[in-house]
Parts: sequence; C-alpha cells; structure tokens
Amino acid sequence: MKRVYISILSVLALGMVSCEQSDFGMEPGAGNEMFFKVTASGVHTRVADNAFEASDKVGLYVTDYADAGTPAPLQISGNRANNEAMLYDGAQWAAERTIYWGEGKSDVYAYYPYISDIEDVDYQPFSVATDQSVEGANGAMGSYEASDLLWAKAAGVSQSDGAVSLALRHCMSRLVVKIMAGEEYVGSLPDDATVYLHSTVTDSRISLSTGSVVKDPYGAVHSIKMRNLGVRSFAEGNAVVYEAIVVPQMLANSVPLIEISSKSVSYLLEDMFNFKPGVSYTYTATLNTSTTSIKVDIGCEVEDWNNIGNEGSGGEDGGSEGEDDGIDLSIYTNLSAEGTANCYMIKEAGNYKFKAVKGNSDATVGNVKSVEVLWESFGTDVAPQTGDIIASAGYKNGYVYFSTPEAFANGNASIAVRNSKGVILWSWHIWSTEQGWTDQIYANNAGTMMDRNLGATSATPGDVGALGLLYQWGRKDPFMGAGLISENTFAASTGEWKSVSGSQTVDYAEENPMTFIMSTEWCTGTGASDSTKRWMDSEKTMYDPCPVGYKVPKGGDEGFWKLAYKSASGDGANNGWMWELADGTAAWYPAACYRWNGELSKVGLSGFYWSSTSNSNDKSAYYLYFYNYSDVYPTRSNARGHGYPVRCLRE
Repeated sequence: MKRVYISILSVLALGMVSCEQSDFGMEPGAGNEMFFKVTASGVHTRVADNAFEASDKVGLYVTDYADAGTPAPLQISGNRANNEAMLYDGAQWAAERTIYWGEGKSDVYAYYPYISDIEDVDYQPFSVATDQSVEGANGAMGSYEASDLLWAKAAGVSQSDGAVSLALRHCMSRLVVKIMAGEEYVGSLPDDATVYLHSTVTDSRISLSTGSVVKDPYGAVHSIKMRNLGVRSFAEGNAVVYEAIVVPQMLANSVPLIEISSKSVSYLLEDMFNFKPGVSYTYTATLNTSTTSIKVDIGCEVEDWNNIGNEGSGGEDGGSEGEDDGIDLSIYTNLSAEGTANCYMIKEAGNYKFKAVKGNSDATVGNVKSVEVLWESFGTDVAPQTGDIIASAGYKNGYVYFSTPEAFANGNASIAVRNSKGVILWSWHIWSTEQGWTDQIYANNAGTMMDRNLGATSATPGDVGALGLLYQWGRKDPFMGAGLISENTFAASTGEWKSVSGSQTVDYAEENPMTFIMSTEWCTGTGASDSTKRWMDSEKTMYDPCPVGYKVPKGGDEGFWKLAYKSASGDGANNGWMWELADGTAAWYPAACYRWNGELSKVGLSGFYWSSTSNSNDKSAYYLYFYNYSDVYPTRSNARGHGYPVRCLRE
C-alpha cells in the first residue's frame, strides 16, 4: 500500500462479462449493473495514513430481500453474489464477474483483505500475524496489512439508490507504542529496539454478516512482534513508533504485556487490558535519564480507530464532521428526539444515535476524541461476547451513534466518550429489551410507574430478567445485579469492574462509571461540587438514571412509597412480592437484593428500591424495603454507598 495522504473515494467499476451470467441478477443490459462506492475517511485502510494500492482485493457478498421488509440472511452460497473478488489496479476496481440488480432491495457486504476459501460466513477463522514486522514482497501483502480486517455493509439498497456506498471500518484492535525522550534523557532515541506484545490470542472467528470478531476460545496465547514505523514527529516531540493489530479480547489479570528491548533499553510492562474492536490504544514510553537507564514512564491514550484523523474537521466537541466519512446519521434513529437522558431503551436491532450531552440536560460533554462500549451483559449468569448487544459505536456532529448486531439481544450495555487523554467525559446506559415497559397506576393517586426495575428485561415473577441493575444513590451509572434468581452471584458481563474505598467525589464517579465506591460517606458533601450533582426531589437532575419522562421517586414520610402503599403479598416460590395497584391488579417486585462493598447480599430474600430523598442527616437516603415475604417498610433509610435497584416514576 502506497503512502498517499488523501481520503479514499473509489468507484468500483465492475468489468463486463458474458450475458450468460443471468444468475447474478436481472437480465444483462445497460443500467442494470451494480456499481459501488468505497469510503474510508478516518478508516485509513491497512495502515494509518495509507490508501489502497494496486493488487488489493475486496471480497463482496450481495443478498436479496424476500419482500420489502424481509432481508435474506447471508449464507455461504446461494446469494446474489458469493465472495466475489474485486481487484484494484491502482486507478479503479473490477470484479471477476459483473453483478446485476434484482427487482427489489438488497444487502451488500464487503470485507478486506480477500479470503479465497470462506468456510463459514458466521464463524470464519481469521488470524493476525505473530511477526507483523514482515514487509510485503512480490505483490504479496505485509504481515501487518494481512492482519487488519476491514468490513462494511449497505443495508436495504436498491437500483434507484445509485452506486452502493460501502464504508469500511476496522474490526480488530490496534496497539501503538511510542518511545520518546524525556527532559532529562541523554542520547539518541533507540530506533533499533524490538517491541513485543505478549500474552494475546492471535486466532479469531469473524462474522461476515455483522463484522463482529471474537477470539478463538481454543486459541493459544502468543507474542506479537510489532512493526517499526521509524521516527515520527508529534506536537510533543519525536518518537520511535511501533504498532500491531490485535484480536479483540480482555486480559482480566495482570500479565506481561509489552516488552521493549534494544542495546540501550530493556523494559517489560505488566498490565490488565481490554482490547476492543475498532479501538486504537497508544502507550507512550518516556525515557527519563540516559541510554543505560531502564526507568520508563508509561501512559496510555485511547482513540476511536475508525475516526482517527477526523478530529480536526470541525464541530464544537472536536468529533468527526466530515462529509465523506461514510457515516450517514440520517439513517440512525434518534433516541434523544423527545429529550435527553442517561438511559435510552432500544427494542429491536438497528442503527441508533443520541445527543452527546450530560444526561438530562443540554450541557455539552466536552471535547470528544473516542467512543467506547464499556460493558455488555445479558443480566444472567451467561457471559456475553464483546459485540453481542452493541456491535459498534462512534461519534459525529455532536451525536453518539451505535449499531446492534442483526441478531438482537436482550440485556444492557454502557457507552462512554473520552477526551484525548483517555478520560471518560460521560457515559450512557443502553437498555436493550424487546418487551419495553408497561406503565402501572398506583393507589391513592400516588402516580404512574414502570412495571419493572430499571434495566430489567422482564416483569415476570420468578424470571431472573426481572432483577435489573443496581445503583449507588445519586449516581447515573448502573452496576451488575444478580445473575441468578436466588444466589448471591453477579450477572456475567464484559468489561473490567473495580471497587475503591474512601469518600470519592461525584466528579470521580463521572470519570469512573465502572468503579463501585465502598464508603458510607459517599455523596454526602454539601458544597456546590457535590450537593447539586446527585438526585433531588425538586427536579430531575442530570444524574438521574431514568429514561426521558421518568425519574427516581420521592421517598420518606411524604414520598411515593408511603402514599402508594395499599397492600403487598409475598411470593416465596418466585422470590418476590406483589404490590397492589389502584385497579386491584398487582406490580411484581423481585427480591433483587443489594450490594454492599464487593458483595451481593440477600438475593431472593429481600427487595430494596431507592428514592431520590436524602434523610435529615444528609448521610443516607430513603428507600422501600421488602423482607421475609411478609414485611414492607416504605420509609427505611441507609447509607448511600449501598447498591439498590431503581424503579422509575413518570414525571
């Protein structure tokens, strides 16, 4: 691939072939051929800042819709086009066979680099090279280039749409290591160093229908020799740069990760890490004293690999504003059209977007440089793979956008945006459930409330999906609840959850949405820095975790739970209680337990539900408490550091 510093906009001019190939679409004739437009602005095919070069191949599949709303699934064969190789000659693209439009809609899939023998479109083996320093020769790709999987899909296109737009994106992760000289460093930079990435699985399985990648569960752990890009110039100075393509995977325990070795430097970094698809991670090793010193300061930055290079193109938040980046936000459903929130529900597979503002406000989150799916969970003891709930996510024109897999999954996820230093600016809860919620009217004109816990995928007695998520009082971000109906076991999830002691600030909680704060003093400050950054009775603050139109209910002697109480009956067989409603029917309240510090407690035995009300000493808050399948306490209070479920009240 040549180093051409331009955005890529190539029309794939397909070579004409015999008219006998009518099985590839409508009868051959002028105007019936399919043409394609490949965009890769911000994707930087193969290598950052590079373009396609002659002899590159893209693989192409085309499937037809059975009717206007029913797409045919991608199959190993029997599609309109089956793994057609499209060759770039340096100026244009040509397919081995011309593809013609059908009568209705089609889905078009493209991937790169081309694989001649596809075994399984949903579980195709794909490996990254263990030595990515090998350069290409005699028309063959280098080992780094051959490891970088790109994928695109154009859904529901028809002949009237014209050329099919295919926006290629990175499916793997990338690691960049920059070796820089500190202020006290003496000598030249060690451009002869060899850098290794250790302890990673290099084998994966890819889905050509969704672009998702999962590591091979039986794959062996290898070391990857990173390729050397030489000395590059940056705003902060010169650096020797190394990079490697990595299969997305989580290293849950600290392992030997990066090794820098040369005549003048020897360093081994141990770390835990979560390589996510489409994300580029940069480690900067700053040499501090002399060429014989092994003391190195390490810092890591995180970027949306598929949007690198678009930051400077405009926009108040520094995100991509480009017209040719292949992302058409108009086709994304706007979840924030009726208002902004910290929680958005989706009920079917698709493409979605929401305004990147601070929760229930219009306050900008700041200078967005990357987007990350922090975690995903089915809310059960079954562990999801990365991408099972949210396949991809990005940022453009002040919106966070994301796509689900074609196979919709019930569960929950969190999407965060980071600045150029990798600091989380804000994060949002994505509630993924086909059922949605139903409103229920409570007695005594108390109000209308959801029929389920926040994050629950069910309201059925005895169903683990009814347990939902847990919240520390005043925080917008959820934590895992139980994954079993009557055991103190956390629901399985992706991501790295942590705990910390001490009375942390709300600002700390914003930047660390996956860190549970183990303190009875949590969120007890009375100054402006904390007292206005939590839940309130008087208004729905930007930290309220409920969707648009709902909020955490008021508590205490004048609160919702006390006013709404009519009667409640325990159901020990299903581990919960039936709360009588205004019309005599009942709402289901599971014994969803609570979390204190690092442990769950009383799963299947007790139920706890937060209110938005502080008690008089401002160190605890009121909540609803069920106990022993017979007792109900609408006005209990306890430390805000506990993790309780939330049930949202219509405003």
